[in-house]
Amino acid sequence: MKTMPFIIGLLLCLPTPALAIPETWVASNGGGVACTRAAPCADFQTAHFATDPGGIIKCVDAGNFGAVGITKSITIDCTGTNGGIVSVPGGPGVDIVAAGVDVTLRGLSVDGGSNVGGFIGIRLANGNRLNIEDCRISGYAFGIAIQPTGSVAVRVALTRVQVERSITGIVANGTTSTGSIVVQVHDSVVANNGGNGINALTIPGGAFTAFVVDRSSIILNFSDGIHVDGAGAVVHLGNSTVIGNAGGLIVANGGQILSYQINQASGNGVDGGPTGVLTVK
Repeated sequence: MKTMPFIIGLLLCLPTPALAIPETWVASNGGGVACTRAAPCADFQTAHFATDPGGIIKCVDAGNFGAVGITKSITIDCTGTNGGIVSVPGGPGVDIVAAGVDVTLRGLSVDGGSNVGGFIGIRLANGNRLNIEDCRISGYAFGIAIQPTGSVAVRVALTRVQVERSITGIVANGTTSTGSIVVQVHDSVVANNGGNGINALTIPGGAFTAFVVDRSSIILNFSDGIHVDGAGAVVHLGNSTVIGNAGGLIVANGGQILSYQINQASGNGVDGGPTGVLTVK
């Protein structure tokens, strides 16, 4: 009679990896550092520390969740809650400072409160990509300021964004970097700011700095609706309205505004005009 072989199985006990936290939560009645849906945190900065790179912070309800410094790829999403930030003295509402990060801000209200004149709503000082969707930024010296350093290439997309009651609405500043800055503004409103609505500037040897403005309204700004300063700074403009500003389409020092010829740019103190036209294809 044949005997069956006796097989011994070997069980390897491997260490259990640390529990990932791809999704965290903040709430107006939150506290602690767990940042789960059942035990949310009170502020964005605590939730940022608790969230894995590439994760998402969500809002349970409306509230002021405080300024946040961003050092990793992350999404902050307050869609449907009207949650956001009321700044206090000391820095930007949202400050993105780490190289190579991809950041999405969605459904946020970012309010400078009584601090208008000295602060920035959303600052991109370093990073790779910034997407801002369905957000309202108001009451700052600069609503959105994009000013990277070094040789990085920065890409920014603003969709259904409202920037108002700041000094400058949206500025892309290539004077402190040598890479490139490309900002798309789509289906958005830049209005009632004390300075320029959209401002693109660079210097010789600085970063190529470009806006693509589509289906947007740049209206009732105290200075220029669109101001482009420096060779290497350019705005492509289509399907948009530039009305009621002190200056409409204004260029300086070799800046360019290229029009798809399907805009409304009139009724400004000085309308100005495009430096070139593009063909609709």
